[in-house]
Amino acid sequence: MSSGLAANKLFSPLKIGRYTLKHRVVLAPLTRVRSPEHIPDQKVVDYYAQRASDGGLLISEATHISVMSGNYDNVPGVYTPEQIRAWKKVTDAVHDKGGVIFCQLWHVGRTTAPSCLGGRTPLGPSSNRVEEGMVYFTRGGPVPYVQAQEMTEQDINDTIEDYIHAAKTAIAAGFDGVEVHSANGYLLDQFICDNINKRTDKYGGSVENRARLMLEVVDAVVAAIGADKVGIRFSPFGFFQGTGTSDILGHYGYAIGEVEKRGLAYIHLVEPRSDLLNNDDAKLQKLKEIAKAQGKNEEDLLSLKPFREIAKTTPMISCGSFDASNAAPPVEEGITDAVAFGRYFISNPDLPERLAKGYPLAGYNRDTFYAHGREGYTDYPTYDGAKL
Repeated sequence: MSSGLAANKLFSPLKIGRYTLKHRVVLAPLTRVRSPEHIPDQKVVDYYAQRASDGGLLISEATHISVMSGNYDNVPGVYTPEQIRAWKKVTDAVHDKGGVIFCQLWHVGRTTAPSCLGGRTPLGPSSNRVEEGMVYFTRGGPVPYVQAQEMTEQDINDTIEDYIHAAKTAIAAGFDGVEVHSANGYLLDQFICDNINKRTDKYGGSVENRARLMLEVVDAVVAAIGADKVGIRFSPFGFFQGTGTSDILGHYGYAIGEVEKRGLAYIHLVEPRSDLLNNDDAKLQKLKEIAKAQGKNEEDLLSLKPFREIAKTTPMISCGSFDASNAAPPVEEGITDAVAFGRYFISNPDLPERLAKGYPLAGYNRDTFYAHGREGYTDYPTYDGAKL
């Protein structure tokens, strides 16, 4: 057993927006598909309550802002009275333990199926589809992605209104703030990526145009609930669901630079290594090719450091394959301000305490990440509980 990280900067206070965290170990947003008919139930309450800690930040699973935002099976929403009442039980349970919780607002764009949308065609920046061969797993089994319908300006305006409504209802449900999901190949990320966004209007073409929707959403949500209650997430190095913009540093650098001007509570970035796990040579080679074509250092395309230099005043959260061995240095070195954990927070509900005291981390069971019951969800014990 190690001596623990309690004396490390990872366990020092951090101000995000209007809140002062007591430590910098964050629960990453994790889709868990445990909300029947899109409404969190008691096991969802228990799950978040187990992972709450005094002064700790939890970011909710990605949460739909409307039916047209995706409506994935057993994924929660935050736009109806029933959902507000259900989430209020979750946020009350987190607050009872002194925790802070933000709701991640989610629109998946082209990456859903008509069966999830009542037969409607998914919306996207352009009329294209996720690459051939990829499928979406619905309640009825796997189905291929379909060609998206290019959003009209009215569709875009309606979507912005959906974000505003969801942000307000999240606050009504007791959330301390919201995180705008602009990562992982979902709608706002699709608009930023020039390999997906082929529009010729004010939302396409230049990076300024392609980032326009993301910034309009951010501005609208800020106007609705305040900048000190708003965070945003990006995954510059991800290739998930067909993303692959031609200038990672330039395009995401512009987006992050514009967000930096808005004084948000935080900027949440996914580390490049989370998308290069398991020696994924194809993805690594693609990054190297991009670097060579642009005459840039390969290391700049495998690090968040360039974005840290852009986002100098907004607190930064980093996420991606962190554990007890590598979480502390990035915070100590100022590369990031906080570290978000996914898989190890699933299997260690008392993760902050384990890291602080040097307790060993329990392993996780991938087979239960997207199951529907309590197994692999609320049945992981705390370190003290495991010893009983």
